[in-house]
Amino acid sequence: MNRSLSVIISNNLRSLEYLKVFIELKKTPDKVYYINDNINLQIKKKIKKILFSSKIFENKKIFFFQRFNDRIVKHLLKEKEKNFVLSLPHGIIVKSKKLLSTKNLIHFHPGRLPLFRGATSIYYSLLRKKEICCSTIIMSSRLDGGNILFFKKFSFPKKVKDVDRKYDIEIRKICLAHLIKNIGKFKAKPQKKIKKLHYYLAHPVIRKLAIINMKS
Repeated sequence: MNRSLSVIISNNLRSLEYLKVFIELKKTPDKVYYINDNINLQIKKKIKKILFSSKIFENKKIFFFQRFNDRIVKHLLKEKEKNFVLSLPHGIIVKSKKLLSTKNLIHFHPGRLPLFRGATSIYYSLLRKKEICCSTIIMSSRLDGGNILFFKKFSFPKKVKDVDRKYDIEIRKICLAHLIKNIGKFKAKPQKKIKKLHYYLAHPVIRKLAIINMKS
């Protein structure tokens, strides 16, 4: 990978925390693409404060879009930057095959790939392997099927209630920091071919069983 790194953010807690990682490391993304939706006005206010008050974002190009659509896709395709960290609005799926094939859209997936694909995979990982992992991948048209840059293993969180919110974001932040520090050193590798395993949104009972399994 080359050393360029831009970010695509939106008004969610994960985006806010990603920006804080850049500030903590005193590293500036090449460019910021901000999907300025109105889903969370409180988060929106905090993100704008960072973008317009923090020194590391001074004189940096910030592009504003109201939603992730063909307009932002066309804009990204024209840019020379290759690597983009994504924190899109909830439920948004990148459908442009051209964008996926020509740019490195980097996603932090809370699960060891290819074993645990899909939503809330942390809980299924706890049930089957008694572990928590985060895989850093380059997105592809296949669900969580992109090439892997690296993965990290994490200890069980002290506060159980934070597993799929604060802890989920925390492990992604650690992976983002590792990516920023070593951006020029990674070589993407394809995932191992296994029988397709997709884990969908975990029912509260499954989540409870996963926690019990981890403590036993």
